[in-house]
Amino acid sequence: MQEHKKIAIIGLGYVGLPLAVEFGKARPTLGFDINASRIEELRKGKDNTLEVSKESLVEAAHLGFSCDSDDLNDCKIFIITVPTPIDDVNRPDLTPIIKASETVAKSLKVGDIVDI
Repeated sequence: MQEHKKIAIIGLGYVGLPLAVEFGKARPTLGFDINASRIEELRKGKDNTLEVSKESLVEAAHLGFSCDSDDLNDCKIFIITVPTPIDDVNRPDLTPIIKASETVAKSLKVGDIVDI
């Protein structure tokens, strides 16, 4: 049987949460977000942004949620899905990507995979 490497989805917005849910239906997945209240609502099976249904959250039996960066240490694949807001002249603010990358870097091990 093939080993399933644990996936971390960093950022649980309109891209990250549906992605985490789909991976979580089939393999060990950690949905990570810095917003503790968001994590708490998802742990209770609620998505107040309505990106995924309660049924989908239940179907994602291999999905866990955390805002503790130490929980990323068990992951081997990291997918960063944080926002890149733009300012009034359409310049992207890369701060969320930089901060997410710094967080992931603390958990990286030889052979890990990162995608942004």
